[in-house]
Amino acid sequence: MNIHPSLQEFAIDIDLLVPLPGNPRVGNVEAIMASYSEFGQVKPIVIKDNNDGSFTVIAGNHQLEAARRLGWNSIAAVALEADDSRAIAFALADNRTMELGHTEPELLNNMISQVTDVYPELMENLGWDDFEMAAMTEQIKRLSSTDILSDGYLPPQIVNPFMPDDLDESTDLQPRQAMSIDAATRGVSAAGIAPGAKAVVQYTLMFDDADQQRRWYDFIRYLKSSTVYGGDTTAQRLMMFIDAHTEI
Repeated sequence: MNIHPSLQEFAIDIDLLVPLPGNPRVGNVEAIMASYSEFGQVKPIVIKDNNDGSFTVIAGNHQLEAARRLGWNSIAAVALEADDSRAIAFALADNRTMELGHTEPELLNNMISQVTDVYPELMENLGWDDFEMAAMTEQIKRLSSTDILSDGYLPPQIVNPFMPDDLDESTDLQPRQAMSIDAATRGVSAAGIAPGAKAVVQYTLMFDDADQQRRWYDFIRYLKSSTVYGGDTTAQRLMMFIDAHTEI
């Protein structure tokens, strides 16, 4: 049985349920399916009796869709006795109370780290893949950094400096680091470096809010899995996207 034993008395035929018309909430059905597949349903959805044999889902529309995709015949639900206006008000309140909350990145990272080795597939299906965890780590570093300027801008950093193949611990790094900075600012040939060598400049992008950050992560994931924009690296795929959509 996919429904937790304590909720089985609330089970209702899925075919009797209809989604809330005009529901503004957009949920991640795939993530809910991953949770249902691992744990089953452990909390009920909320429905309203339409007095015609059908019931409208007031809270839990995406849970219903997840259950349908998983092939379930029933789902646990509790009925809210309310008119249409009160039902809509409850739906809005249910969505809004979730939106008004926030997550502490460091505490979340610590909690995920405790279970990711036990449930690696589940964590990835919930969106906490290697890329997300790396991004979360960088966010934690930024939040604790004292180097962020007052306008939220972090200056670019030069990474991967040019190093000779025979570099050892006794080699003086300063000349090579200076050459890397020179190459990044004036160009490879101007710095006296052989053609074909590359200087890598790293910028830190500061977002105005969590929604912007989430959309950026989703965009990067899209690029990584896209069959339209090829390339061996995310940077190459990003350049192809820019070439296709801008005149820069």
